[in-house]
Amino acid sequence: MNEKISNSTLANILVKIFKKYQISNICISPGSRNAPLIKEFSSEKNFKLYSQIDERTSGFFGLGISKNTNNPTVIVTTSGTAVANLLPSVIEADLSMTPLIFLTADRPQKLVNTGENQTILQNGIFNNFIRKELHIDSNIKSLKILNRKINETINSSLGVNKHNAPGPVHINIAFDEPLIDNKKNVKIDIELIKNKIKSKKILLPKFSRPLIVCGQLNSAKYFNKIIKLSENIDAPVLADPVSNIRLWKKHKNIVSYYNHFLKFLNQSPDIILRFGKKPTSKKLNELLKNMRNKTYLFAKHKKYNDDVENIININDSITNNNVNSNWLNHVLDLNKKTELFLNKNLNKIFFEGNIINSIINNLDNKDNLFVGNSMVVRNVEKYSPNLNKKIKIHSNRGASGIDGIIASALGMAVSDGTKRNILILGDVSFFYDIGSLILNKNNVNLTIIIINNQGGQIFKTLGYENKINNFDDLLLTKINVPIKEIAKICKSNYFHFKSINQINKKLNEVVNMIGIQIIEIGCDFDTTIEFEKKINKDLVI
Repeated sequence: MNEKISNSTLANILVKIFKKYQISNICISPGSRNAPLIKEFSSEKNFKLYSQIDERTSGFFGLGISKNTNNPTVIVTTSGTAVANLLPSVIEADLSMTPLIFLTADRPQKLVNTGENQTILQNGIFNNFIRKELHIDSNIKSLKILNRKINETINSSLGVNKHNAPGPVHINIAFDEPLIDNKKNVKIDIELIKNKIKSKKILLPKFSRPLIVCGQLNSAKYFNKIIKLSENIDAPVLADPVSNIRLWKKHKNIVSYYNHFLKFLNQSPDIILRFGKKPTSKKLNELLKNMRNKTYLFAKHKKYNDDVENIININDSITNNNVNSNWLNHVLDLNKKTELFLNKNLNKIFFEGNIINSIINNLDNKDNLFVGNSMVVRNVEKYSPNLNKKIKIHSNRGASGIDGIIASALGMAVSDGTKRNILILGDVSFFYDIGSLILNKNNVNLTIIIINNQGGQIFKTLGYENKINNFDDLLLTKINVPIKEIAKICKSNYFHFKSINQINKKLNEVVNMIGIQIIEIGCDFDTTIEFEKKINKDLVI
């Protein structure tokens, strides 16, 4: 027989379960329908509560926290369009396999489709992008069953249910009025579930020209394993910067400049061992596409959002092989010659690649770095060296949108306040998410570096410029608002760097300052295009 329990009791049950799971970061957007949840979270000392009036910002802010901690963050909203505004961050969490718990308040089912204010059909609103959905109302069949369902939902976010990938989950709670009512303490027995993974040895087909490719990785846990594997089989490691391994350890086998020299390979690899998501480089992804049947993905979880044909548990080891060390030496030689070419020519030109290279080289050991999308992440991929700084780098490369980048970087910073935090993004991305900066209520240290190339210049690289009428107005979307004025509104310090010398001399001084700092670096995108042409023309190996 169903048992009706109070709103406060139901909210308290959830809070107790989150506490048991040691989930501590709670992002709350104010509202009335979610008042029972706000009341219960605020009564506990174990939680860090962050208030964001903009639900879209709150979702991305929580995403940034979870990317940096690898633990779920809870996003709490009221009903109606507040829930719909979470969708972009739900999608990014899904495709980047980031654990997030979206906890939304709802009206009772009897009010749906009645014209009741602020009432929409919330069940199933995120269905294409979540690991699990749980709808709860006050008529509870069994507290034991409720406890089990909440546990299953949290475990689905963590990725411990049947080895599925971690990601977002949706808990939707229908609260009837009166919203704040009497609480009854209920005993809840919570059993935490853990995956048991057995390692084994895997025999791969014979190979002599192995290649290791590292895309976005969410943890440094397996970096030593990747390096050891590289050493054992004489395999070059093509490391995307958002894999973190490129900036984490200086090693002779780690290759940074592959995007420029892949066309000079004297032979194709005969096996590819992948770690993490697919890389940023289109050229490298084309190679992966052509070698799909000879590619093996090491993964902790089941395959998700990937077309790779062969999966190996990341805890397994491989035996083999008849490795040809000439192959490794060939790839390393190409990388070294490309590096020498870039170092010789970079400092002669003030353009995006040189700016990115200089910023990365000036970062300190163990800095936190968030990288924006569009041209920025591509230039970080092309021009970042291999360093030994254990820099933790994040980027929203799940769906690769430019929305919510500032909010995500603020989340990264607030979850690791003792470290230096840097965000690099383009001018369009900055203006797109400026609300997150203006509405920021959190005491964080974050240096925002804006590469201002005057609009969406990436579209010039896609061949649209001479094919679309009014190209500049429709696609470049140059915004004639001084960034200096935005910094003033946000009560942030503003700096304008106009040379590599300024970056080298002043960057660390700014990054070490307290609070939000904004650095604008203006550059002519045509210079970037010309340098890319020079590489294609003059780099001959």
